[in-house]
Amino acid sequence: MKRIFVILMMAACFCGCDMLLSTTGNTTLGSMSQTELGKAVKELLQTSADNSLAKLGVTNGFFQNGEVKIPFPPALKNVEEKLKQVGFSNQVNQFTEKLNRSAEDAASGVKEIFKTAITQMTINDALGIIRGNDDAATQYMKKTTLSAITSKVTSVVAKSNEKIKLASYWTPLATKYNALMALTGGSQVNTDLTQYVTERTVDGIFKIMAKEEKEIRTKTSARTTSLLQRVFGGSGSSTSTSTSSSSGSTATKTGTPTVGKPATTSSGSSSSSSSSSGSGKTVVKKP
Repeated sequence: MKRIFVILMMAACFCGCDMLLSTTGNTTLGSMSQTELGKAVKELLQTSADNSLAKLGVTNGFFQNGEVKIPFPPALKNVEEKLKQVGFSNQVNQFTEKLNRSAEDAASGVKEIFKTAITQMTINDALGIIRGNDDAATQYMKKTTLSAITSKVTSVVAKSNEKIKLASYWTPLATKYNALMALTGGSQVNTDLTQYVTERTVDGIFKIMAKEEKEIRTKTSARTTSLLQRVFGGSGSSTSTSTSSSSGSTATKTGTPTVGKPATTSSGSSSSSSSSSGSGKTVVKKP
């Protein structure tokens, strides 16, 4: 029974490799071991995670990043507008800045959670990520860490809110607004700032991580290790050369392909070419 199980596992592996080659078009992968493939995907995950946290977990990492900046709570838009109308614009802006400071503080404290998830990744996970979409690694990370990340960020945000005295910025605003509502018969406001900042922080981390992953998959300059270059494309920039033979002049374009995508020239157009040397060997077409 054990022998049959081993044979089935080996067959699954070969089938997986064949499927990988057919879906990515990267012939280099056929010569790589499972260990190398797994390590490459772990490098993709680690690099994407490290880059995103390095950008977000610093002063202004959220506040001056239009993609992830945490705004005044949208559910309280009427609160924001009413407060600005009565001369509280500066206080509203200060409060919004403090929301982002809390997120920046929290983003710097989740690296170990990502690291644990990466070490637990299986070869099947790795193969799925390689032939997946541009954010496949990020989606894997989100699926395996969301609960732990949310718990960690909630804890850090709560402490950060206390450290930066967020309540001291929010309480006067809420008090002023509630006083206005008392006069007009409107609803009083009370919001869980920790939950709001936590949700926006977690969303921001995965959003920037997906962007970093796509950079690695599609841009040569983002592949900082030889293994990433080997799996997701070469290390050279796109070039165009011309060669001549007795039968005439032949132009050959060499691109840097990404897994599962056509090679591109500097103008963004797809290119595919093959050439023959005097020895009769054929250069593999770029996918």
